[in-house]
Amino acid sequence: MPRTAITASTTLTEMGVDPTAVDGPIEATDGNSFPWREHRLLYVMNGDDSSVTPTFLTPGTVGRNSLAISDLTANAIPAGAYRIYGPFGPEFRQSDGTVHVDWVGTTPASITAAVLDA
Repeated sequence: MPRTAITASTTLTEMGVDPTAVDGPIEATDGNSFPWREHRLLYVMNGDDSSVTPTFLTPGTVGRNSLAISDLTANAIPAGAYRIYGPFGPEFRQSDGTVHVDWVGTTPASITAAVLDA
Protein backbone atom coordinates (compact mmCIF):
# COMPACT_ATOMS: atom_id res chain seq x y z
CA MET A 1 0.00 0.00 0.00
CA PRO A 2 1.14 3.57 -0.52
CA ARG A 3 2.43 5.76 2.26
CA THR A 4 -0.02 8.03 4.02
CA ALA A 5 0.72 11.72 3.46
CA ILE A 6 1.00 13.91 6.53
CA THR A 7 -1.10 16.86 5.51
CA ALA A 8 -1.41 18.61 8.85
CA SER A 9 0.90 21.59 8.64
CA THR A 10 1.42 25.11 9.89
CA THR A 11 3.95 27.92 9.61
CA LEU A 12 5.94 28.93 12.68
CA THR A 13 5.81 32.63 13.46
CA GLU A 14 7.05 34.99 16.15
CA MET A 15 3.63 34.61 17.81
CA GLY A 16 4.21 30.86 18.26
CA VAL A 17 2.11 27.89 17.20
CA ASP A 18 0.38 25.00 18.93
CA PRO A 19 1.40 21.96 16.84
CA THR A 20 -1.17 19.79 18.60
CA ALA A 21 -3.89 21.91 17.00
CA VAL A 22 -2.85 20.80 13.50
CA ASP A 23 -1.63 17.25 13.94
CA GLY A 24 -2.97 14.05 12.36
CA PRO A 25 -2.52 10.31 13.00
CA ILE A 26 0.56 8.45 11.78
CA GLU A 27 0.48 5.24 9.72
CA ALA A 28 2.71 2.59 11.31
CA THR A 29 2.07 -0.18 8.76
CA ASP A 30 2.96 1.57 5.50
CA GLY A 31 4.71 4.66 6.83
CA ASN A 32 4.15 8.32 6.11
CA SER A 33 5.41 10.96 3.74
CA PHE A 34 5.41 14.74 3.63
CA PRO A 35 6.62 17.24 1.03
CA TRP A 36 10.31 18.09 1.36
CA ARG A 37 11.23 21.73 1.98
CA GLU A 38 14.57 23.13 3.10
CA HIS A 39 13.44 24.33 6.55
CA ARG A 40 10.63 21.86 7.22
CA LEU A 41 10.30 20.14 10.62
CA LEU A 42 8.26 17.16 11.74
CA TYR A 43 6.49 17.36 15.11
CA VAL A 44 5.44 13.99 16.59
CA MET A 45 3.37 13.55 19.76
CA ASN A 46 3.32 10.09 21.32
CA GLY A 47 0.08 9.78 23.27
CA ASP A 48 0.47 6.01 23.46
CA ASP A 49 1.69 3.93 26.42
CA SER A 50 5.04 2.83 24.89
CA SER A 51 7.80 4.38 22.82
CA VAL A 52 7.93 4.71 19.03
CA THR A 53 10.98 5.29 16.81
CA PRO A 54 10.91 7.04 13.42
CA THR A 55 13.28 6.13 10.61
CA PHE A 56 13.79 8.68 7.83
CA LEU A 57 14.63 7.01 4.53
CA THR A 58 17.41 8.20 2.23
CA PRO A 59 17.07 7.24 -1.43
CA GLY A 60 20.47 8.41 -2.63
CA THR A 61 23.85 6.90 -3.27
CA VAL A 62 27.36 8.33 -3.31
CA GLY A 63 30.57 7.63 -5.15
CA ARG A 64 31.51 5.59 -8.19
CA ASN A 65 30.29 2.41 -6.56
CA SER A 66 26.87 3.95 -5.80
CA LEU A 67 27.12 3.25 -2.09
CA ALA A 68 23.76 3.63 -0.38
CA ILE A 69 23.31 6.48 2.09
CA SER A 70 22.18 4.96 5.39
CA ASP A 71 18.65 5.68 6.57
CA LEU A 72 18.42 7.79 9.72
CA THR A 73 16.95 6.01 12.72
CA ALA A 74 16.10 8.94 14.96
CA ASN A 75 15.77 9.12 18.73
CA ALA A 76 12.77 7.27 20.13
CA ILE A 77 9.78 9.16 21.47
CA PRO A 78 8.87 7.89 24.94
CA ALA A 79 5.24 7.41 25.92
CA GLY A 80 3.54 10.74 26.60
CA ALA A 81 6.36 12.78 25.08
CA TYR A 82 6.93 14.69 21.85
CA ARG A 83 9.89 15.26 19.53
CA ILE A 84 10.62 17.67 16.71
CA TYR A 85 12.77 16.31 13.87
CA GLY A 86 14.54 18.13 11.06
CA PRO A 87 15.25 20.15 9.12
CA PHE A 88 15.87 17.51 6.48
CA GLY A 89 18.65 17.95 3.92
CA PRO A 90 18.21 17.09 0.24
CA GLU A 91 19.56 13.59 0.89
CA PHE A 92 16.12 12.75 2.35
CA ARG A 93 14.16 13.94 -0.71
CA GLN A 94 12.60 11.02 -2.57
CA SER A 95 12.10 11.04 -6.36
CA ASP A 96 8.51 12.24 -5.83
CA GLY A 97 9.72 15.23 -3.77
CA THR A 98 8.67 13.88 -0.38
CA VAL A 99 10.40 12.68 2.79
CA HIS A 100 9.51 9.10 3.80
CA VAL A 101 9.28 8.03 7.44
CA ASP A 102 8.78 4.53 8.83
CA TRP A 103 7.79 3.74 12.42
CA VAL A 104 8.97 1.02 14.80
CA GLY A 105 7.40 0.37 18.17
CA THR A 106 3.88 0.57 19.42
CA THR A 107 0.60 0.45 17.55
CA PRO A 108 -0.13 4.05 16.59
CA ALA A 109 -3.49 4.46 18.31
CA SER A 110 -2.59 7.82 19.83
CA ILE A 111 0.48 9.00 17.91
CA THR A 112 0.10 12.12 15.81
CA ALA A 113 2.36 14.22 13.58
CA ALA A 114 2.37 17.67 12.03
CA VAL A 115 4.63 19.38 9.52
CA LEU A 116 6.05 22.72 10.69
CA ASP A 117 7.53 25.28 8.31
CA ALA A 118 10.16 27.54 9.86
